[in-house]
Amino acid sequence: MKKLLALATIALACSEKKVDKRDDCVPVERVTVSADCYEGNAGLLLTADSPSATSLDWVIAPLKDTSGAQTFLPYYATSTSNQLMVPDSIVRKYPKIGIMFVGAYGCPSDMYFSFVRRIGSDSCARWYLQERFLKDD
Repeated sequence: MKKLLALATIALACSEKKVDKRDDCVPVERVTVSADCYEGNAGLLLTADSPSATSLDWVIAPLKDTSGAQTFLPYYATSTSNQLMVPDSIVRKYPKIGIMFVGAYGCPSDMYFSFVRRIGSDSCARWYLQERFLKDD
């Protein structure tokens, strides 16, 4: 997990987006996914609990296994609300999706989230929160 966080930190530090921290930030503390069956044809809807944000920047980490002990190619996205639809082309191939960063422009993001796909007793694929922690922990 430390390697994963180090790679994400380097990627964010090397990005061309240099932004001063804002004073009116409300950090994202929770991200949820739909409890519906994941059919693989409509994307995966992520919802952040950031009521003051008019748009959010996201860094999604598609992971090949549920341990998170490998490198990844980040998926960068911006949403115009507190929701993001992750395309099936990314979600369908991976059993685990990490959220390395989610926050309003110029606001810090201290939380890491990951979701894993599981098949239930009803043969329905659903995404569940696996990890949620402060990055410095």
